[in-house]
Amino acid sequence: MIRVLVAEDDVITSRLYQMHFRRNGIEGSFFATGKGTLEAAAASTPDVVVLDFALPDLPGIEVMKTLQQIPGCAQVPVIFVTGRANPALEQELLQAGAVVVLGKPFSPLELIERIRELSTKQSA
Repeated sequence: MIRVLVAEDDVITSRLYQMHFRRNGIEGSFFATGKGTLEAAAASTPDVVVLDFALPDLPGIEVMKTLQQIPGCAQVPVIFVTGRANPALEQELLQAGAVVVLGKPFSPLELIERIRELSTKQSA
C-alpha cells in the first residue's frame, strides 16, 4: 500500500484527501502543521509527501527542505498544492526539490494519479 504524508491545514481539503485516498487504497497520515509532518517522516519514511504551501507554523518550502535532511527522506517525492500557484512560484518550488506543483482548485483524481506514478518510480 502506498504511504503518503499530507500537510494541509484546511479541514475541508484534508477530508477531501482522506475520502479519495480511502477510495483508492492509499494510506494517508494527515497533519495540520509542518512540524507534525516532519515528526511523522522522521519516525517512518513515507512513499510520497503532499504539502500545502501555506501552513500555520512553517512555510511549506521550509518543511520540504527540512524533510530532505531527514535520514531516508532525501529522495521522497514532494507534491505541492497551493492556491497561490503562478509560474514563478512553481519554478521556485521545482528548483527547491518539489516534483509536482498543483494549483488549487485541482482534480483529486489528478493527485491520486500523481501519487501512484511517483510511488511506482520510488519502488523501481
